Amino acid sequence: MKLPCKADKTLPKICAKDSRESIQNPYLDADKKLLYATNGHILTRIPVETSETDVSGYVTLDAIKYAAAIGKASNAPAEISVNGSLDIGNTSFERPQHTFPDAERIYQETVDKDPQTKISLNARLLYELAAALSDNGKADGITLHINGSNEAILVISNDNPESTGIIMPVRNTSV
Repeated sequence: MKLPCKADKTLPKICAKDSRESIQNPYLDADKKLLYATNGHILTRIPVETSETDVSGYVTLDAIKYAAAIGKASNAPAEISVNGSLDIGNTSFERPQHTFPDAERIYQETVDKDPQTKISLNARLLYELAAALSDNGKADGITLHINGSNEAILVISNDNPESTGIIMPVRNTSV
């Protein structure tokens, strides 16, 4: 499997950092050529290039970080042979044996619904606004009031409801 660009930096931010072992590492669906990661609140579904010998299962964050470092050092794409173990050159990592959530079912249930409103937002600006509105300066939780796809969106801090802000949607011609 070829690693997605910057997977060593982005996937650790998605995977759970608590005791739920089943979601502490990404999961490869080799047949569908998709790499999933979740922390129980957010889910990624990333297309990946696989080889004929790759099989479905967990891909540890340690193996991903190691493969990225080897790829960077050799100026080559980061790759992991994903079969009974996770092999990068002469180094092998064990694959965890847990049951990953049925991410594809969750994804399909979400995609199959007709959206009430589609909006495109600048994620960095939303994060900065949420942090600014919060009592502790962290973007821990917000409530969005969406009136329409091209209208200003009211943002309310969950920990400081008196703090509110506005964010404008961005133009997105691909949706």
